[in-house]
Amino acid sequence: MAALLFAAMASPLAAQVLSPSFYPDEWEEPRQPPPLPEGLRGTIRPRSDAPKVERIDRIGQIFQAVQACWRPPAGSGYSGQEITLRLSFKRNGEVLGQPRITFYKAGSQAEQREPFTRAVREAFERCTPLPFTESLGRAIAGRIFSFRFVDARPM
Repeated sequence: MAALLFAAMASPLAAQVLSPSFYPDEWEEPRQPPPLPEGLRGTIRPRSDAPKVERIDRIGQIFQAVQACWRPPAGSGYSGQEITLRLSFKRNGEVLGQPRITFYKAGSQAEQREPFTRAVREAFERCTPLPFTESLGRAIAGRIFSFRFVDARPM
């Protein structure tokens, strides 16, 4: 009888039943890695003296390069327009897929709406492919970027 009891206690099932981890009150929550940011965001404002970026090896330079390429419509002054685009890049600096407009604020001048959105589209046509270094291109390929274009020039 003692041998039978010893054999039952040594079985894997008995070990699971007697183990403290069997009781739900004693379970530990699995550790989750911290969440990654949804995307990288930057605000692009008109700037006539924005320097052209020759080689991009830092994330901040991506926004500087697009700012240097953006030429808002001439003569609009402060229109109050804003547009936010979400897009990704390939490792060679080309835009991956179709950019999405996630926000648009029409502004005060209806006749400036179409030229404003055209100027944003032309900035990416003029700049891409962006001149990423090989290591930066590998690091950011497919990551989501949000570019917020704001027409905040004084009248």
